[in-house]
Amino acid sequence: MIDSQPADCSITSLGYQAEVLWEAARSLGFPAALWRLPNQEKIRLLISVSEGVNHRQPDLDTLPSGFMVSPFATNARNEVFFIEGDIQFLLLPEGPVQVAENRLGEEHPSVKKFYNAAETARRQKTADATAQSTWLHPVPTNKDIQKESFQGAVVQAVEAIRQKQFDKVVLSRTRVLTYTDDFRPVKAFTRLTSTYPAAFVSLVYLPEQQEVWLGASPETLVSQDAGGLFRTASLAGTQVARTEAGTLLPKGEVRWGQKEIEEQALVSRYIVECFKKIRLREYLEKGPKTVLAGNLYHLRTDFEVDTGVVNFPELGTTMLRLLHPTSAVCGMPKEPALRFLTAKEGYDRSLYSGYLGPVNVEGESHLFVNLRTMRLAGGVATVFAGAGITEDSEPQREWEETELKCQTLLRVLAPES
Repeated sequence: MIDSQPADCSITSLGYQAEVLWEAARSLGFPAALWRLPNQEKIRLLISVSEGVNHRQPDLDTLPSGFMVSPFATNARNEVFFIEGDIQFLLLPEGPVQVAENRLGEEHPSVKKFYNAAETARRQKTADATAQSTWLHPVPTNKDIQKESFQGAVVQAVEAIRQKQFDKVVLSRTRVLTYTDDFRPVKAFTRLTSTYPAAFVSLVYLPEQQEVWLGASPETLVSQDAGGLFRTASLAGTQVARTEAGTLLPKGEVRWGQKEIEEQALVSRYIVECFKKIRLREYLEKGPKTVLAGNLYHLRTDFEVDTGVVNFPELGTTMLRLLHPTSAVCGMPKEPALRFLTAKEGYDRSLYSGYLGPVNVEGESHLFVNLRTMRLAGGVATVFAGAGITEDSEPQREWEETELKCQTLLRVLAPES
């Protein structure tokens, strides 16, 4: 169906195949998720052809194979979006697409409809093989007003911290760009996978919202493999990874200030407190260490638990409920930080700083904090970025940090910005 790539195709065979399937799903309004796990080459595509996007409890132990997406602020019933994996594809750098799972069978009417749409998309792509996607384009805005507003919120946050209202809060902001109908999200996805091999790169289509979310997240929230090994991590502290000439700074030469060290320690402390709530003491802690994430360096501490040894198979679900939203995206303590954000940020974060990832795909679940992400809807691309505010924060430096985080995506997809 999609093995015959034209000789003059301008994108890779893997990208060509992924684009054909993705466009077939979108043309039919079928929810879809395309992703690549950190430090892997294989790409997976999951499509729901029968039920659309479900609202489910984030229970990793009972959910079928699928893809989970949670907003920053869940509803009163703590529900998340769930795309059930009716058809799942495995795409490798070389070779044809592999159907990893077809839950409904080849004769299901919706499955037939999807494959017919894929064949139509293949023919169109063959006829238009040399077409190029446009870039994202910056929208003229009064940046000084936005900067003044953000820095004013930082000043208020620092004052609230000094008044002991909370220890840390994570303020965020947006940046808006535009795109045209010939913008190709899958090509953007493949650019990100090439540029950021250590990130979780994902592309998710939610038809009810008429939104596509594209991102390259550096932060694991909850991971549990087929052998029962649970992992989570604290990631905080930010500094530029390259010189003005573009040379990568060696990790050994990176020096962290007190503000960044304390910020990262607060996130690690939050994870340890969650372990204490469930009386779990048998965990392995590694770090903090300096890690590269795109164009930035961060401090990261890794935590591991063998759920078989501690006889706690449901640890992934339990920790997911306790951790989200973490102090790395919200603040600490959580409730007063949330109240401050609601009052001062001035916009709905939606899925930014929520979490997303595959659940029970080949017996494994990998959920990542939805950072370094953008929402594509109606010709508008919205990029999100945040900065952790502590007592030692300086407004200008926090603004610059959000600019650097925006550039993780923009330097690849909007070089003119």
